[in-house]
Amino acid sequence: MDNFSKQIYEAGINDGRAEGKAEGKAESIKNLMSTMNVSIDQAMDILKTPPEEHQYFKDLLAKEQ
Repeated sequence: MDNFSKQIYEAGINDGRAEGKAEGKAESIKNLMSTMNVSIDQAMDILKTPPEEHQYFKDLLAKEQ
């Protein structure tokens, strides 16, 4: 595998990992909301979600409903 192909491959792996982590965090937010009866903002605070990511997860969870 040449250097460029390796970079493309690694970028794809990293993108996949980031997407998987985001899906896992979104699932954790939903679980906290339902089991602890908290708002989405409270759930994200419990999980120590950085403020700059709050809107991303709000949008993601709104698409699922």
